[in-house]
Amino acid sequence: MVSARKILTYVILFLLSISIIYFGLAYRDKILKIIFPVLMGAVIAYILRPIVLKLESKNISRTKSIILIYLAFGIVLTTAVVFIVPIFVDNTREFINTIPEITMEYGEFFNDILKTIDSSDWSAEVKNAIYNEINNGVNIAENMLVDTLRKTLVGFFKSVTGISNIILAMIIAYYIMKDAEFFKKGALSLVPRKWRNEIIGACREINDILSCFIQGQLLTALIIGVMETTALVIIGVKYSPILGFIGGLSNIIPYFGPFIGAIPSVAVALIDSPVKALWTVFAFLVIQQIDNAFISPKIIEGRLGLHPVTTILAVLAGGEFFGIIGMLVAVPVTAILKVILKRLVEAIV
Repeated sequence: MVSARKILTYVILFLLSISIIYFGLAYRDKILKIIFPVLMGAVIAYILRPIVLKLESKNISRTKSIILIYLAFGIVLTTAVVFIVPIFVDNTREFINTIPEITMEYGEFFNDILKTIDSSDWSAEVKNAIYNEINNGVNIAENMLVDTLRKTLVGFFKSVTGISNIILAMIIAYYIMKDAEFFKKGALSLVPRKWRNEIIGACREINDILSCFIQGQLLTALIIGVMETTALVIIGVKYSPILGFIGGLSNIIPYFGPFIGAIPSVAVALIDSPVKALWTVFAFLVIQQIDNAFISPKIIEGRLGLHPVTTILAVLAGGEFFGIIGMLVAVPVTAILKVILKRLVEAIV
């Protein structure tokens, strides 16, 4: 028989959970602003953790290891700002300025298609259906373009806030790495003793998932970005650095990312010539095959414990409800939920 004390505890926990959910939904924007630097700090900590552990194995204290890594990062960042970033910024600015010209080129292309359809022997119903689909596609493309430009401008005006968030995230990452044991003990002290073994096991699995995903996907994106940029330079496609960067970054999204990243490159190449566009498609297909056969299996695939169908459904659901951010985080969130549900089922059964 369940004691009155346990019933009271469950009621309090239930009411507390409802209150936290309500508070989170009511003030989600403010909460996101607060936790964003913390999440960034956690990502930085996961990226740098293997290097810190490597330096610790060479009898360098954790504090000194983190400071050395930060100094090295500062030198690399300064070098990039002086030599690489200006090229990248100029390339991006030129690409954005050329978007209206690219739009006009494809507008003329669509007009030619419309003229061909209009002069065809197809029925009026078929022609109207095709016109409607083309108009819908053009409207979607225009809305996406306007939304992208708007977000770019907003991001520019928020750059100062972004820099402060990065600095704060690096400070948080420093303490996460330096005082990891303190945070572990503090979190476990809030958990009843009979649940601690299960919580520790679940946290270890979640830690492995996050480490694998964050480190693996970023490394893969970097490798793919460099390969695609190199391929675009060889082919002679304009704006190769920014297009290669988009391709590498898009690769973080499982299954759909490579296709999303290839679209801008193929579109720009097609403006110059169909041959360049075909070579671009071929290059992206070859790079994707190399990724599937050699890069991803060595770095990340098979270590999240998700079936490909589950991964696809997770990415689709993430994109539907939360857009690009949802697609980026859908896979690790699904893997973490799987671990939690598995542990709960084992505990109940």
